[in-house]
Amino acid sequence: MAKRLLMIGLILVIGVGLAFAGGQGESDTKSIAVIMPGATHGFLGESIRHAEDATETMGEARGYEYQFLISDDVVQQANQIDTVVSQGVDVVVLWPHNGDELRSAAQQIVDAGIPLVVYDRLITDFDETAELMGDNVTIGEETGEYFNDYFADELADGQVNILEFKGDNSTVPTQRNEGFWSTAHDNFNVVNEYVTNWSRDTAQTQMETFLNSSGEETVESIQGIFTHDAEVQAGVLAALEGYSGTFDVNVELVSGVSAPRELLENFDRYQEQGIDQVTFAFSPAMVRDAIELGYDILDGEEVSGMYLVETEMVDNSNYEEFMEGDVFTTRYSVD
Repeated sequence: MAKRLLMIGLILVIGVGLAFAGGQGESDTKSIAVIMPGATHGFLGESIRHAEDATETMGEARGYEYQFLISDDVVQQANQIDTVVSQGVDVVVLWPHNGDELRSAAQQIVDAGIPLVVYDRLITDFDETAELMGDNVTIGEETGEYFNDYFADELADGQVNILEFKGDNSTVPTQRNEGFWSTAHDNFNVVNEYVTNWSRDTAQTQMETFLNSSGEETVESIQGIFTHDAEVQAGVLAALEGYSGTFDVNVELVSGVSAPRELLENFDRYQEQGIDQVTFAFSPAMVRDAIELGYDILDGEEVSGMYLVETEMVDNSNYEEFMEGDVFTTRYSVD
């Protein structure tokens, strides 16, 4: 079954066909459609593995038909929504490429009377059945507070220069950014900010360009870097580690979100280079909670409103303990 679902996902990436578990004939069995962006690696890649596994295991355990659909872009995702609405599925779990760009397509679900659970990237001012996401505002707020404590002495003396590497223009980075600046000290000064589209390679190139094309005074003034994602964080760290120019690099702290194994296992190595890290737990396994809400609706349970998944701060002082906990263990349970 797992291999068959994997092939379904690969077919859908190139936009060919849809598939129902158990066939597409006439049936009185209720059905769910899980629709999300496609990816082969990083946070989204991990999320796809969890979402596919949860869709299959919960569907078979509860006796419902299910579809698991991934797409390359907003247009393909909108077409998938058209299809499942016309098929008359009983509930949709949607992770939009970009919530506001999917507004019209998502409205078709609502207009058809189909319960809709929106995950992660929200559709602003929209009347879905339920929303589930990580607590992005709190992540931003706690990152700002961490920066305040970490740079307390420097802030007391005056301005502290930082860089900010955002994800994209969806609600997620907006909330993280607003949360950060609601708590961060007024003496933090953003020298440059970048939009990475959640790409490690893009972040690394942007950081390398900054180091190699900015003046000595500017480069050497940067003490902290606020990033919105672990992939972005990894790209920034790779650029810092690989820098071979003549300027001194004085970055002391790089933040991120997600707390993946790849970064946690290198906390000590970067600390030996003079770079501390802080990240906030934001697991790809959270998507399982959104899919469970969809199945709960099929079970007749009352599901509505906003569901926030709590976060946890992880830095050099507690990362080993975190790696032995439930959040980390569940994240890698489907590898």
